[in-house]
Amino acid sequence: MTRTKINLQNLANTRFAIAAGLALGKGLPNFIGRPLAYLIADGISRNRGTAMVRALRTNLWVASGCTLNADALDLQVRQTFRKHLRSLWDFYHNLNRPNKVLDMVDFEPSFQALFDQAKEDKLPRLFVTVHTSNFEMAGRALALRGLEYQILSFPQPPSGYQLQNKIRQESGIEVTPMSVEAFQKARERLRNGGTVLTGVDRPLAQSRHLVRFFGRLAPLPVAYVQLALQTGAPIIIVACISRPGGRYGLICSEPIIARAGSDRDIELVSNAEVVLRAAEDIIRPRPTDWCMFYPVFPEAESEAPV
Repeated sequence: MTRTKINLQNLANTRFAIAAGLALGKGLPNFIGRPLAYLIADGISRNRGTAMVRALRTNLWVASGCTLNADALDLQVRQTFRKHLRSLWDFYHNLNRPNKVLDMVDFEPSFQALFDQAKEDKLPRLFVTVHTSNFEMAGRALALRGLEYQILSFPQPPSGYQLQNKIRQESGIEVTPMSVEAFQKARERLRNGGTVLTGVDRPLAQSRHLVRFFGRLAPLPVAYVQLALQTGAPIIIVACISRPGGRYGLICSEPIIARAGSDRDIELVSNAEVVLRAAEDIIRPRPTDWCMFYPVFPEAESEAPV
């Protein structure tokens, strides 16, 4: 008898999985939900042969400068899944508790100053983010505190992503999966002094551009650079980090001004690499916050220690 292998990544992105998370978050108390999240995380991390675990192992190994041995890498993988499942629990459990969300997400001083300016001066800002810690709760906290912004999300989202996007929209965020129309809408928003947010660390299956990230070439997005060049908006990395006591914080980089060049491809790649170097500075001190479960460095998988 042949056994069918379950693709955990695909399962996690289904409408059923998101709906189950919502139901558990609403129905269970913290003293059950948090240990359950850790139990699930440990079960996932032990399955080293799954695509999701292999991708995370490789990503964390490259982010370490390719220095971790197998045992240290296993520990980081386990810690990352534990943080991620805990973050999902906190997000779903507090989905209808806006005051709790605001209480759990701290704005670090540099980000608080940026946030206050963004609400008052009506100048364009292009926020880019990496998938760290409880980025969903952080995004909700931004909206709850009154920031109006548009998310350029992953194109052609599966059913689970569609439900996630609906949850985001219910909190007042405009979510537009990447397309020509979404790009045009984002450009107009920036030209009118608005704020746009998009991710920079999820790999694209088909990309004409490879950019250097943690010293390796990776198929990561570069279209946001074109947005910055066309609108004059500064690029600012915004990231959620884990803090002691089950809390979260929002931090940001200094503004990055995209520089025009004579060759469009070189222009996009060189500016994206400046942004990614700043992203490295956020990930490197806290690698287990980086919950990127897609293969950013596919060619490095065979090199990671097992």
